[in-house]
Amino acid sequence: MTEFALALDIGGSHVTAAVVDLRERLLLERSLVRKGVEESAPAHHLLDTWAVAAHQAHRLVGSPRLTHIGIAIPSPFDYQGGFSLHEHKFRLLRGMNLTEGLRERWMSSALAQVPVLYGNDADLFVLGEWWGGTARGAERVLGVTLGTGLGSGFLERGRVLTHDPRVPPDGELWNTPYRSTIAEDYASGRSIVLHHTRLTSRNWTVHEISTAARDHDPHAQQVMQHFGEELGQILTPWVSGFQPGLVVLGGNIARALDCFEAPLKARLQDVPIVTSTLFEQASLFGGAALCQASEQYEQMDAPQLKL
Repeated sequence: MTEFALALDIGGSHVTAAVVDLRERLLLERSLVRKGVEESAPAHHLLDTWAVAAHQAHRLVGSPRLTHIGIAIPSPFDYQGGFSLHEHKFRLLRGMNLTEGLRERWMSSALAQVPVLYGNDADLFVLGEWWGGTARGAERVLGVTLGTGLGSGFLERGRVLTHDPRVPPDGELWNTPYRSTIAEDYASGRSIVLHHTRLTSRNWTVHEISTAARDHDPHAQQVMQHFGEELGQILTPWVSGFQPGLVVLGGNIARALDCFEAPLKARLQDVPIVTSTLFEQASLFGGAALCQASEQYEQMDAPQLKL
């Protein structure tokens, strides 16, 4: 019998929802719903938008029976209890029980009694790639998302590791000490833009910089090569300790891997480096796979809420 899950990916400017066939590990494209909503919006508006997106995605494929609803949401968050711990992004949700808020809005629908599971967005990226993407079946995978910031997820035998001596605290690389500051200051879209602006006094986007690098612009090439070197240095100690079978890169910057692949590979040497095959849909696949991986989140110590 075919089983389905409903997955939501919550970002800073939008929410995406879709139904996933668990047996075939297939996202039902006709169920895809994407709605724009800024993270700074009032809490009721955020919850309204997320609830409507989920309901619409479910109805678009005939409202099949669901095993669970899997939600990818950035930290800080109590993934066991469903409480927001956000202080900056989504700060108006802080202290709220999202499961209760969503179920209130689903009260008269088939979603009201479906179990709701949560996962960190970067963790669900690597889980999704392992479950249905380019890392399918690999024993150990390091997933790295490269966008405005730096995200990471460490997976072993289908389980995301957050409390393990081989990985950084909570599995998060972005705030690990690096040089005189933190890793994200050297391995993110912001770092690429800042470096290029310092060299050229031009305020280009990462896409413009990578396009120029492919067109042999010397400054753009220098910036992207430097980015690859820095990323490689940041990843090296964790790759050495964790020993992943491959590193999967996601996020928009990963689409420009050809611009920084050589220095990155030089640092990581024998570890295969691949780009995501799912990209924006990876966290949706990860949300669908949470039914198999939820035990890992249940065993985590729930963070304490400070109001």
